[in-house]
Amino acid sequence: FLNLLKVIRGSGDNRLVTPYGLAITGNIIAVSDWDSHQVKKYSLNGNFISKIGSYGNNNGQFNFPSGLGFNNDKILYVIDLWNYRVQVFQADNTFGYSFGSRGSGPGQFQYPVRIAFDHNNNVLVTDLYANCIHLFSHGGQFIQTINCH
Repeated sequence: FLNLLKVIRGSGDNRLVTPYGLAITGNIIAVSDWDSHQVKKYSLNGNFISKIGSYGNNNGQFNFPSGLGFNNDKILYVIDLWNYRVQVFQADNTFGYSFGSRGSGPGQFQYPVRIAFDHNNNVLVTDLYANCIHLFSHGGQFIQTINCH
């Protein structure tokens, strides 16, 4: 991990400007980088592998990527904070699909920040402003909201 710290202070495409979220699967580290509006992937020894995204609201673009995680199948889920959605990417960085939208209804977000997975690969997303956890299937279908106020 010490080599990864050098990347944060490095230069060029592999440099992390404002690292926020972190996820690890196998020997891949994915980091959400707020100010570049990208997710960057590194090897465990800090070598840059690839990047996903740019600023915007189209598929594969981000407006402040925040929490992220890999499910059991090594599929990457990224919370796209100000686009109020979760974007899903295959191992080769190909965009798969997205789910969620802005609002206070079922499956909608006010301020999504963290993501986790249960043993069935269902997706749990914390929503800071709504004070709740949203539960989705691994395919992004809304299941229920837990503890909303």
